[in-house]
Amino acid sequence: MPFHASKPPSHFHTRQGQVVVNAEPPPLTESRRRSKTKAKEEVDALQALGNRLVGVGNDRLKKLDIPESLRDAVLEAKRITSHGALRRQMQYIGKLMRDVDTAPIQEMLDELDGVSNKANARFHALERLRDQLLADEALITTLKNDYPEMDVSALRTLRRNALKEQAAQKPPKSYRAIFQFLKALDAPATDQDVADQNNAGPDADSDEDVIA
Repeated sequence: MPFHASKPPSHFHTRQGQVVVNAEPPPLTESRRRSKTKAKEEVDALQALGNRLVGVGNDRLKKLDIPESLRDAVLEAKRITSHGALRRQMQYIGKLMRDVDTAPIQEMLDELDGVSNKANARFHALERLRDQLLADEALITTLKNDYPEMDVSALRTLRRNALKEQAAQKPPKSYRAIFQFLKALDAPATDQDVADQNNAGPDADSDEDVIA
């Protein structure tokens, strides 16, 4: 049998007559490539979900219906400061999640993100309303029509003091108090989410971070 270097035989015979099977692995087929790609995508998805879990506040994390071992691993990841150690911990979290039904976790995290986004939108809307109020005192009348129980005198005083603070470049105590005043007019259920966000300290310059 002629020997072709470009195409090694599947087996060959030694001088003693023994058959030796060629150990070279077969080439990857298209189906095997797709299988490996899908497996990598699944690992990446678990890794991304693990990253989202690590980003959840501890109080909320305790309320999520996840295995205790996964919760402990996530809490440990929050305490790690070394990049290499954190990378290994995230890989461990991804490994734990292979044995967990991730669909409910995904739904819970999506729900939390939706509530948080709604709270953020209201936070910025209140900031814009406050600036509009400082620019135009007539807005107080509009607010009074919408909220008949509103203390107009208190709001006028806060506005006047806030303008004085700005003119004198003093700490914006009244400016921040106006935010709280407006927030209290129509406090929805998402206020707790705003408070949770502020406790996490995402923006050191935000008003609610510095108001007691």
